[in-house]
Amino acid sequence: MTQSPRSAHIADLDRVSGRAVSTRNVSGRTVSDGRTVGTAVAVDVTDPDLDADVRAVLAALVLDPGPRDGASADVVVTDRPDPGVGSGGARVVRVGAEGAGGDDDEVIRLPSGTADLVGALMAPVATGRGSLVAVVGAVGGCGASTLAAAIAVRAADSGRALLVEADPLGTGIDLVLGIESEPGLRVEDVRAELGGPDPDALWGAAPAADPGCKVLARARDREVGEPASDGALGAALAHRSAGGLVVCDAGRFADGDPVLARADLVVVVTRADLQGAVAAGRPVGDLRGATLVIRTQRGDPLDAADVADSAGIPRWHVLPEVRAVRHLAGSGDLGRALGLGRGGRGGRGGRVRRLGAVADVLLGEVSTGDW
Repeated sequence: MTQSPRSAHIADLDRVSGRAVSTRNVSGRTVSDGRTVGTAVAVDVTDPDLDADVRAVLAALVLDPGPRDGASADVVVTDRPDPGVGSGGARVVRVGAEGAGGDDDEVIRLPSGTADLVGALMAPVATGRGSLVAVVGAVGGCGASTLAAAIAVRAADSGRALLVEADPLGTGIDLVLGIESEPGLRVEDVRAELGGPDPDALWGAAPAADPGCKVLARARDREVGEPASDGALGAALAHRSAGGLVVCDAGRFADGDPVLARADLVVVVTRADLQGAVAAGRPVGDLRGATLVIRTQRGDPLDAADVADSAGIPRWHVLPEVRAVRHLAGSGDLGRALGLGRGGRGGRGGRVRRLGAVADVLLGEVSTGDW
């Protein structure tokens, strides 16, 4: 006699339950073949029957379901058509009811797709071995993008450094390094709803400023008013999960920015004036691992030490304004001036020596990782 889909589902759960007990250790994160399994699963399923099917699978795998907005979720299981919003960097698993229609092959149909759901939940979870540096401007025009590019360039000799333009209003950080004509992936090409791309595929498709430094910039052909893709976070977390260094140009500070919340080091860039001091202190309470870079120039109304004290950031550095640096960034020659591609710091490095030195110090402040 042919089994009904729900009878087959129950039989699958019996098999899964037995396998889960025999292969898991006490921590619930390691299976018999050494893979890492996500224990933090957020469930956001609106269909009651579908929700019951998902929770039955989780119970068989000895996984405790959490709410959709769980900040520490490794995996989000949902039946919503647009699961990318609010998923952070978690892997998204989309489910749907059997016979509900639609031909989306990324949707796991339950109950017949129980085995596929089990496989998705037991897939390896990123370990976050790399580092993520987020550079944010407290005020506009303080050179946050230039500093972010410099940090990525200076890290190129040490491993895979990915420069990501996380600012949704960004116009292309690839311009700073003069690689805007290079073919390859842009932020808008990243499938945000999938929770991030394959790290090796991402690295292979991103335009290169140097063999050790690749850039994921915003596309400049978006229509006016078109919302920017939020694939930047997924790309950043994917690269970090593979042990790489990610430098994100986060633009201006915004409450609840997921890039800043996930960063290992947040670099706040500001000016040595009253507005800069007040603005720099605004995000500090919600950020961990913050350091301050104060852009100074002749005639500043405030001393750098007073700005740092007002902002309440104990770690701070001074970066003098040099007209040549602004010119090099505007002409796309910043990378070459910093020695990118030379395996050293030759060329016109003297004109950007202070910028390079601050970038090196900030790299030293990043928590050590295998990148």
